[in-house]
Amino acid sequence: MASGTSGPIIKLEHVTRTYHVGDVDVHALRDVSLTIETGEFVAIMGSSGSGKSTLMAVVGCLDRPSSGRYFFDGVDVAGLEEPERARLRSERLGFVFQSFNLLSRTSALENVALPLFYATSGPANAASRVERARASLKLLGLGDRERNTPGQLSGGQQQRVAIARALINEPGLLLADEPTGNLDTRTSHEIMETLTRLNREQGVTIIVVTHESDIAAYTDRTLTMRDGQIVSDVRNPKPVRVAATLEAAAPGEAIASVQPRRPLPAVARRAGTFWGFGLMIMAAAMQAIWRNMMRSALTMLGVFIGVAALIAMVAVGQGANDAVRKQIERLGTNLVVVLPGARTAGGMRAGSGSASTLTTSDAQAIRRESTAVSAVSYLIRQNGQVQAGNQNWATNIQGISPNYPPMTNWRVDSGREITADDNDSAALVVVIGQTVSKQLFGEQQNPVGAFVQVKGVPLRVIGVLESKGQTSFGQDQDDLVMIPFTTAERKVLGVAAPSQAQTQLNWIYPVPPNPYGLTPHLAGYVNQIYVQAANSADVQPAIRQITEILARRHRVQPGDENDFSVRNLSQIAEAAESSSRIMALLLAAVASISLVVGGIGIMNILLVSVTERTREIGLRMAIGARRIHVLLQFLAEAVFLSVTGGIAGIIMGVAFSAAISYFAGWPAPISGTAIAGGFLFSAAVGIFFGYYPARKAARLDPIEALRYE
Repeated sequence: MASGTSGPIIKLEHVTRTYHVGDVDVHALRDVSLTIETGEFVAIMGSSGSGKSTLMAVVGCLDRPSSGRYFFDGVDVAGLEEPERARLRSERLGFVFQSFNLLSRTSALENVALPLFYATSGPANAASRVERARASLKLLGLGDRERNTPGQLSGGQQQRVAIARALINEPGLLLADEPTGNLDTRTSHEIMETLTRLNREQGVTIIVVTHESDIAAYTDRTLTMRDGQIVSDVRNPKPVRVAATLEAAAPGEAIASVQPRRPLPAVARRAGTFWGFGLMIMAAAMQAIWRNMMRSALTMLGVFIGVAALIAMVAVGQGANDAVRKQIERLGTNLVVVLPGARTAGGMRAGSGSASTLTTSDAQAIRRESTAVSAVSYLIRQNGQVQAGNQNWATNIQGISPNYPPMTNWRVDSGREITADDNDSAALVVVIGQTVSKQLFGEQQNPVGAFVQVKGVPLRVIGVLESKGQTSFGQDQDDLVMIPFTTAERKVLGVAAPSQAQTQLNWIYPVPPNPYGLTPHLAGYVNQIYVQAANSADVQPAIRQITEILARRHRVQPGDENDFSVRNLSQIAEAAESSSRIMALLLAAVASISLVVGGIGIMNILLVSVTERTREIGLRMAIGARRIHVLLQFLAEAVFLSVTGGIAGIIMGVAFSAAISYFAGWPAPISGTAIAGGFLFSAAVGIFFGYYPARKAARLDPIEALRYE
């Protein structure tokens, strides 16, 4: 019955709707003019293909007329853009479908409350939405079924849930498309009685599409369509009368009677709408993922492996960089080493170190004349036997200047270092490495104070060096002993002989015999000179100055080859560090491929999901969801999948890195940058690969989506 207010709620003027199917034009509506007053109960009948469903879609703002004008409550809505039409569907229209279109595995309460998320003027918080949904269910006699899912409800109960959902936003118009088509006769009449009570008692304007005359008998007016035109418009003088048995809601919970002249919804925003919508988006995304847990887990696997591999590989690469950095620290900072040159005799050139060309005077001249140098040290060395008691060991014997250990980052673990007094007095003292200490004295004994024989010369152990471990080439740096330079030169090692022996192939005279292996005594010669630049910027100037000083002292003529070589140890170590850094980046790039593969998997699964949930998308659009809402929901699912996989990958990557450090003994420090980068990369993968499926879902036609099987 009408509510007593003037003006129609629906007015169509010469509306047509033409579909273009290939080269054929299908005229679904032909010059339809129709007026429906507020509070009327109207049935639309006709055979299949008569145009009644198309008319319902146009009236429900799911479709747009090809020509003509459509006024809803006095406002021309035919030319409205999609956001305004979606807002109209959300605020002023309610839909009841033949197949119910309830979300599976979702409670009746959640199904009924769904339109409130898309309404701009509905309840602002979750408690209000739940209260209103309960009131709507109670009005339809389903107050005790709010926690049941559609699979736990009968057909009639499911349709009443759909009606409660349609009424949740107090619509001015309720559109029921074959609401009894899937129900038995008794349940069909129960649903029609429910709709009749809503019309009579609540003043809801209702349009029902049906094939059955006994269903149309409940209405006040019956329209018959054929070939896209209204061929008859008959008022029912004696509609079926029903008893007033709608449940009364509790105070404050009743759905207000529809006010037919309520203005169209404004664009005003409610406080908390965006938060509520965001929570709904995440809840819908997690619910969709939960429905297909195994498939979702397999989808996340690619991102999971990619992020875990990324963090582990970056940790391994960082460990390699740290190892190189420690090696640089062991060598000393800003170091330059000067080596003796090659010797040429008889037309044959020997290797580096085959000539004794460096002296302690050269070292002193470098320190005195070079402005870029902060310290100079030197050493002589030979391999020889050391003995303590009944234990002996072949090791590297070094005669060093007092400032050699601090320049090359050697520290004493126990005892003391070699001092300048030791060197000046040629003291019979020795500092031994960790390997020599273990071989001669074992793990438990402290060798400080004990005597060892170095090449037959008894020396007192005054210190044990800290361990440096192996070099990148596998050389044990702790397998050595250090003695004062003067002690080595005068009493133990003798002269700094060439480090490489040579044989002159074209020399006609035999080499003089040396049955005792004696070394000619040429005092003051050294095997290596270590030079420390004042800072890293002075390394290259120091190299130039060293070269100039030694070339002058050794009387090397311009154009001749130097009888010495200068090597930048820091540069070598930096090159090694650069190589390890490049390797780490390469490993990270390889690991990132898994993330891309995982992103493709996410896109594939979402495309399948769009196809499977086509009707759900159509339903959401019918109850007021805009295209941007659908886009954001599917995008949220993609991001949720990728981010969840990313978080799990971060946990696994950290655990794997810790396992590498624990079991393999290889340093694998966890990089905060890698963790943050892995998380952001996984989110970016979700957004990038999820956008296309989300866009495809948002561009679906709501009518075609609702009809999808």
